[in-house]
Amino acid sequence: MRTIRTKLLGIEYEGKENFLGGTRIAPSYIRWALESIEDYSPYLNGFYKPFKDLGNFHARWEWDSLKFARILEGCLKRHVDGRDRILFVGGDHFITYPVARALRAIHGDFAIIHLDAHLDRRDIFEGSRYNHATVMRRLEEEGFTIYTFGYRAFAKGLEYTTDRTFMHVIEPMKDILQEIRLPVYLTLDVDVLDPSVFPSVTNPEGGGIHFKELMEAIGLLKGRLIGADLVEFSPIVGDHYKSGVTAAILVRELLVALKYSAS
Repeated sequence: MRTIRTKLLGIEYEGKENFLGGTRIAPSYIRWALESIEDYSPYLNGFYKPFKDLGNFHARWEWDSLKFARILEGCLKRHVDGRDRILFVGGDHFITYPVARALRAIHGDFAIIHLDAHLDRRDIFEGSRYNHATVMRRLEEEGFTIYTFGYRAFAKGLEYTTDRTFMHVIEPMKDILQEIRLPVYLTLDVDVLDPSVFPSVTNPEGGGIHFKELMEAIGLLKGRLIGADLVEFSPIVGDHYKSGVTAAILVRELLVALKYSAS
């Protein structure tokens, strides 16, 4: 019997620094919404099933962020096979920190493709150096190569832009993917989408990309992914059903993209 290499792990974590809560319940909401969508992706020409559902990693929201990161990182290092292709569903964006550290220990170097309305490169946010608003800065300080696409808001004077940060998505991503030879990890903050498409986020920013553009971006990564995460969906704000079904479709697309990478 063929081993199933595409897997899904929910991570029920959100830090104290969040303006609004709710992201910790997103993994369970998305699983429920998955029941309402088709199994087949017309965008990537594949079925997202079968995949192995690993359940949820539960972290009490009031935990210290570094304690959470150490525990999750250690669990992943012990239990993830280098041939696995896992979609991590958060939770807030800080989950990318322990996930990326663990996967580097398993796979070696890789590039991070970061789709987000925000840069997430503050040094300190709400008194903490380790949270959803500082996560990309912390990873870059630890030597990760990160390319950010789709940002349209940042804290001037508190964050930085580089030649690896882009306000647009498709054209710069095409250029970057032609240049880099490393495997790729995708971290997808759903607020990269316009709020008219995905309203259930805690920090919506107008002027975002639309659904078909995001589908094209995921298509560009098909076959190159060692893993991916989807973060920052909050089912307690906005039109949660509309956003939940959209998030479920994104999970389907990411699982299909990971299947191509595992084959």
